[in-house]
Amino acid sequence: MLIATAIPLGLVTLVVCGPLVYEYVSLRRDLGLSHAAAAAAIVTLFPSLALGIAVALPLSGRPVLQWSVTVVATLTAYSVAVAALRARLGPQSA
Repeated sequence: MLIATAIPLGLVTLVVCGPLVYEYVSLRRDLGLSHAAAAAAIVTLFPSLALGIAVALPLSGRPVLQWSVTVVATLTAYSVAVAALRARLGPQSA
């Protein structure tokens, strides 16, 4: 039973943490952010998740739809936040 729980949990960890680690490295490399600044940018995922949960609350009677809307809204909000950060801090062309 423990293995049956550990395998999906491990897969979810890889699916969530893998892209976040890639994003962290990308922010450090592309924008030259410090460790703390890159980590702070990644932490914008939490307000994005809160927004996703809030948007999906009215769908509590439909768990699959609620989860889907939560994920889509979270990814959208996070993507917009990181894109704005990249646009603001990206290389300035003269």
